Amino acid sequence: MEFRQIVYFLEISESGTFQKAASRLGLTQPALSKQIYLLEKELGVSVLERGGRSVRLTHEGERFYQYSIRMKELWEEIQDGFSKDNELKGNYSISAGGTVSAWILPQILKEILKKRPGLSLSVREGDAQETKDAVLKGEVDLGILTGPISEPSLNVLEFLSDRIFPVASKDHLLFLKKKIRIEDLKKQSFVLFHPGSALRKAVEKKIKSFSKEFGPKIAMELRSVESVIKSLEAGLGIGFLSEYSISPKLKKIKFEEWNTERKFYLCYRKKSGPGLALLAEEILRSAKRWESERGPSSV
Repeated sequence: MEFRQIVYFLEISESGTFQKAASRLGLTQPALSKQIYLLEKELGVSVLERGGRSVRLTHEGERFYQYSIRMKELWEEIQDGFSKDNELKGNYSISAGGTVSAWILPQILKEILKKRPGLSLSVREGDAQETKDAVLKGEVDLGILTGPISEPSLNVLEFLSDRIFPVASKDHLLFLKKKIRIEDLKKQSFVLFHPGSALRKAVEKKIKSFSKEFGPKIAMELRSVESVIKSLEAGLGIGFLSEYSISPKLKKIKFEEWNTERKFYLCYRKKSGPGLALLAEEILRSAKRWESERGPSSV
């Protein structure tokens, strides 16, 4: 048994499908399936029940899941114990978009800085192009971008997944309807991010895939997440927000055709020193802990 097989098993258990797990792990689906087959062969039991698009843990899989969690925690403890040999310290800068800068990074960096007294981090907010340019030019050490990313000079690591929903103020007249249709949305004003925003581009791509003829009636185009939220709370239109930034005064619009997903990636230059690779690994570990503790959005 190899430790990577345990990591693969945990990723499949958390993702719910081989396809999603393979994508997150950077593997092909056949390669991932082969490793699980070898794991089950060595254990002498089936740990996953395949059915349709999703997978479930078998009774033996539930037991093995508990063991796997303990083994993973032990491995992280070992890594932390030996990290003194490669102590993470120094000054580093990060560039990210508004959603990540305001709602994701603060808690993650707080945990890291608490454990690493010799480390100093600064964050610069910028849109997708500004962040990418800053990393490539060496103006910042690490960037967080929306994928896909094809840049030979950068190391690219998957960070977090994000779901984007159409939202409006809770007292918006749309919510009086039993079923919301595209004809209802055509009558509405939209509060959107500026055209250079990665979230705006993801939304427009989703809308066009659903209806090429539909063009939203844009009332506002704003740069900051806070400006969009305040405008939506004031009832100035409907808009699109990350699940991480939906405030209690806003409500998701039940129009699943416009729900979309995006993935964030950590990026840094390949010719960087070892400290930056350590920082990226530390951020990824903290992000996974933060996401698991946060749980699914209930707004």
